[in-house]
Amino acid sequence: MPLEVSSEAKEAINAKAQLCFGCGVCMGGCPVARVNDGFHPRRLMRELIIGDWDAVLEGEAIWLCAQCHICSEVCPQGVGMSDIIVDIRNIATSLGVSPPESYRENMRMVEETGRIALITSPSILVRHRLSLDALEPVAAEEIRALVRGTKFKDLIDGGEA
Repeated sequence: MPLEVSSEAKEAINAKAQLCFGCGVCMGGCPVARVNDGFHPRRLMRELIIGDWDAVLEGEAIWLCAQCHICSEVCPQGVGMSDIIVDIRNIATSLGVSPPESYRENMRMVEETGRIALITSPSILVRHRLSLDALEPVAAEEIRALVRGTKFKDLIDGGEA
């Protein structure tokens, strides 16, 4: 059954997506597109423009984005693709679409540790070899409190937001 997205939401997102002329600059800077053949920011914009909302909302692509905002920074048209992806994620969850388990697992790690990946001895050594500063501790308890106080906890536990 098709997902019902309000015409206002579609118009607002499509107004931004229409600015994309498929130049591919976003793809060149995207760290996720470099390592995951399933993530194509240009294809995502094209699907929005042609109105294939179900494919976008029910697909995995919106959950693969790392929200690094490089695409938005390098876009010559100022599309703001990372903001569009946040909007689409919010619409998807409001319609009952659950993020894939891989996304929820990453968010559980953030809830538990304040980071998306554990800091290991090898990563500390690499940082040292690259003359990078030690990573500062994160306020993991504050992050846990924020997660517990929102619907986000339900989302990462597999329920609807």
